[in-house]
Amino acid sequence: VITNTPLIREKPYLYVDGNNNFFVMVPNLAPNSSGTTWASGPTPGVSISISQFYLAQPGVDNAGTINAALEAGQNLILTPGIYNLTNSILVTRPDTIVMGLGYPTLVPTNGNPAMVISDVDGVKVSGIIFDAGTTASPSLLEAGTATSSVDHSADPICLYDICSRIGGETKGATSNCVTINANNVIGDNLWLWRADHGNSGTVGWTKNPSKSGLVVNGNNVTIYGLFVEHHQQYQTLWNGNGGRVYFYQSEFPYDPPSQNAWSEDRKSI
Repeated sequence: VITNTPLIREKPYLYVDGNNNFFVMVPNLAPNSSGTTWASGPTPGVSISISQFYLAQPGVDNAGTINAALEAGQNLILTPGIYNLTNSILVTRPDTIVMGLGYPTLVPTNGNPAMVISDVDGVKVSGIIFDAGTTASPSLLEAGTATSSVDHSADPICLYDICSRIGGETKGATSNCVTINANNVIGDNLWLWRADHGNSGTVGWTKNPSKSGLVVNGNNVTIYGLFVEHHQQYQTLWNGNGGRVYFYQSEFPYDPPSQNAWSEDRKSI
């Protein structure tokens, strides 16, 4: 039991002012916090005009158009729907905001990660479903492309309300749902699920393979609310030092065909 939250930045949110202008509020990083952010007045933070966001649309946008907007310095709002991605969405600029509205779904279709965040300060990604494609990806979401000594404690990468799914609706495969290589990342509500029920054509030990839900290689990573279920090797593999998890829920896979098929030293998945 803890009295105060050691370090958190509340999720960015969309709001409208008195003149019907849209903004995104980005709350400040808060150490040792307790209670609501608005108890003593408006939430401390920075407001960003909607004009600084690219509004992506399913069926219209792809990784190319989205990456072009990000490279031009815009933030990103993904409107509801399914985005099939032959290449990764690349978030390379510090403090970029990527917001999903209505839980948009990103599906990698070419064995690529759906999204890769560079090893930079302050990126914020929220409200997205990462759904595995039929060609196996190394990860669906990567935060940091390789382990490094870069310290992001003053302005950490933040991941909010992230869902991953392998199988269930369509066939899918991945090695890991989420891989965190960067240091000081904060996660707030991650649900990383390999399907154990759903469409019978998309669920089964060999039909929707996934080694791990979460792999953490970075140091000083903190996650609040981590849910990881039914993966075929490790549910969570935490290699980094100084990590913290507040509330963890996990289930082993229900469908191994034999004990030999699911054991620690098995390397063939």
